[in-house]
Amino acid sequence: MVAKSIANSPSVDSDLLKKALSAIVKHHNESDSKSSLLGNDLPVQVQFTLARIPEKTSSRPIRIEIPHPLHKVLNKDESEEGIEDVEVCLFVKDESKEWVKELIEKFPNEMGSIKKVLTLTSLRKKFTQYKDRRELLKSYDVFLADDRILPMLGKALGKNFFQEKKQPVPIKLTRKEALPFTIKKCLRSTFMWISPGTCVSVKAGNTAMPIEHLVANAIAIVENAVGHMPRKWSNISAVNVKTSQSVALPVYNKTREELDEISKIAKVATSAEKKRAREEEEVEAEREIAAEAKKKQKKELAAKSPLVKALKKTQKKTSSETKIDAAGVDTPKKSKKRSASVEDKKEVVAATPKSAKKIKTKSADSKSETPKAAKKEKESKDFISSKKFKGSKKGFVFKMGERGLGYYLDKKPQPDKMALQALARMNKGGGARRQSAGKSRKSGRNGRRSS
Repeated sequence: MVAKSIANSPSVDSDLLKKALSAIVKHHNESDSKSSLLGNDLPVQVQFTLARIPEKTSSRPIRIEIPHPLHKVLNKDESEEGIEDVEVCLFVKDESKEWVKELIEKFPNEMGSIKKVLTLTSLRKKFTQYKDRRELLKSYDVFLADDRILPMLGKALGKNFFQEKKQPVPIKLTRKEALPFTIKKCLRSTFMWISPGTCVSVKAGNTAMPIEHLVANAIAIVENAVGHMPRKWSNISAVNVKTSQSVALPVYNKTREELDEISKIAKVATSAEKKRAREEEEVEAEREIAAEAKKKQKKELAAKSPLVKALKKTQKKTSSETKIDAAGVDTPKKSKKRSASVEDKKEVVAATPKSAKKIKTKSADSKSETPKAAKKEKESKDFISSKKFKGSKKGFVFKMGERGLGYYLDKKPQPDKMALQALARMNKGGGARRQSAGKSRKSGRNGRRSS
């Protein structure tokens, strides 16, 4: 049986979780050989199955606090707690190696598990080969690193650290006083990685731990880890408990009803709802197409029926008769045969009244007279209207005047007689003065020559 939960506050049933963990531990103890002297304890994991693959993944570990630590550390009551000893390797910058070693000597209880302090330069020089990095990976349980050099450790360590989930946990070394407490917090916690997939596993303990401790750790992981996942409970479809060599036992399974309720609360549409909406849209579109096709068929059938054809003929006849009545002329129907007699034409002409003839003749005369009158109005003696210049015309000038654009009569300027007389007088007086001045100049020249 799988525990059901309320959609508003999903949770894991503790009784079912205890049964599942006890079954896993019992299965491990039975399969383990009694004659084996070495410890073959396996890690117990809480596995989350996601409904959708997370868009953003990160290899940076997320710290999750648990009540019972996985490693041996000192408790608040100065009592040692944990299931296994731990050896820690700390990656630091070159200048901070000395004072980190001094802090390890001052705080042996909190920082005594740090067995190696390795700088970035020594890591690049001493562990260049693949076998050296593999030995480093096997020799230590936990790796910590200064968060300032964390981006540069990826190439120096290699892919094996990330495959075995032993990548360095970032800590802040800028605050020297808080470093022992941060290391203690890291050792008392477990870590989670959001990988590019639908499965997220978090270590809850070991098969050697008491079942009560395993249950408490698993509940703490479920409560704290869901908040770090994308879309939280709306994206989690199942929670399982397993070891590396056992079958995954389900502890929480989300039903179809819970998925719909959670999606409504979270305002996120599930894939099933999206499929239903698409199917409904397709059905509606098909219905509309079928309705339009039926309308077209009805119209075509109605057009082919003999009643509709007869109605159309009568409508054509009535429209032709109304046109004839409006003109006031009883025009005979045209014979289909081309060989019409001349007598029939004479009868038609005789049948037409005189009023119609007069109207026609007047209209013809008016048509013939209108262009001539328009030309006379446009083309007068003084002005000929023209929108464009059509070449020079004798006696006319093309310009924009009072009547508009066109050819205007070129009027010669009429000079003022009084002004002409005044100019003539001025010219006569100036000529006499010029003559007297010229004579005086000549006399002067002659006097100089004689002297």
